[in-house]
Amino acid sequence: MGNPLSPTVANLVMEALLDSVIAKLDFPFPVLRKYVDDLCLALPKDKVNDVLSTFNEYNSNIQFTCEIENNKRLPFLDMVLVRQPDQTVKTEWYAKPMASGRFLDYFSTHPLHMKNNVVTNFMRRVKDFSTNLSPKEVKTIIDRHLKINHYPTHLRNRYTNRINERSLPINQPHSQDSPKTYKPLIYVQNLCSRLTKLFRTDLPNTTLATRNERTVGAMFTNMKDKLAAENQHNVIYRIPCGNCDASYVGLTTTQLKKRLSNHRSNINKLEQLLNQEHTRDTNTHEIAHLKEKTALLQHSIDSNHRFNLEKTIILDHHRRPSALPILEVCHIMNTEHTVNKRTDVECLSSTYAGILHTLKTKIGNRSEL
Repeated sequence: MGNPLSPTVANLVMEALLDSVIAKLDFPFPVLRKYVDDLCLALPKDKVNDVLSTFNEYNSNIQFTCEIENNKRLPFLDMVLVRQPDQTVKTEWYAKPMASGRFLDYFSTHPLHMKNNVVTNFMRRVKDFSTNLSPKEVKTIIDRHLKINHYPTHLRNRYTNRINERSLPINQPHSQDSPKTYKPLIYVQNLCSRLTKLFRTDLPNTTLATRNERTVGAMFTNMKDKLAAENQHNVIYRIPCGNCDASYVGLTTTQLKKRLSNHRSNINKLEQLLNQEHTRDTNTHEIAHLKEKTALLQHSIDSNHRFNLEKTIILDHHRRPSALPILEVCHIMNTEHTVNKRTDVECLSSTYAGILHTLKTKIGNRSEL
């Protein structure tokens, strides 16, 4: 979802699927219409189950469901297809039974022209999709939805009386030497409309683009459960030593619990090697190999200390894994008594070290910036 290539790929897959399915069937489809993965077919009633099975055999990851017309009516996309006695098809605007009918409320804090545009587009869809309804029925549908969204009676009457009008955009020529510019402004009811009129007169090439501060995200708290620290990924973490005030700073792009499991596995292996005295010569070589893996193991071997993995804390996180190495260096520089190797911070310029020191002493951490 959201990838601009997705519709193209979906259409290619559906075209290949249809070519494969049609080749396996021994009868033609009088009607076959497709919109991405929604299909509208006309076929004999006794062939419905066979056709559905053929579609679902194409790929186990692509499974279809079937809806048969009821009383010569079949929902398809935003319409209901109504089969007429002469086998022609007319349409009616359609909304799912679970739809609330809500759109931009009249009392919402938005400019009036936005509300007018929303209502106008809604009216056009209902009118254009309702070839099987009378003008009176279309007006009734529009008026009912406007009432749900608290539009006053006089506005509802004005909209429904203008249902057959199509407003055209007014092309206002502007100078080629003075390109049109847009200025953002927080929407304030009544004030912004007056400022817009002033701009049209005094600055015809400048348009105010208003934005709303009272969004759903600002009005409601995050309702999702907070992800446990051990399940987070793309994080910078710190593990304290259980025997001194030193600590180890690391990064992981996988879940933190997987990285800690790897540390725990190495520490357990080290404990086993230290307890096997009868193979001391072999163990010395393996211990030296472990020592080169991480600074955490090096400190554990040199000082005979053990790190407290249960007290691991997350210092920082970033959605882009490529940003984690520089964040790790910054936190190593800002962490006192770290056991990390000197080579971990050699890539950081002394100029940035000074900035990090200032941030550490005066601001605290990156999350407070």
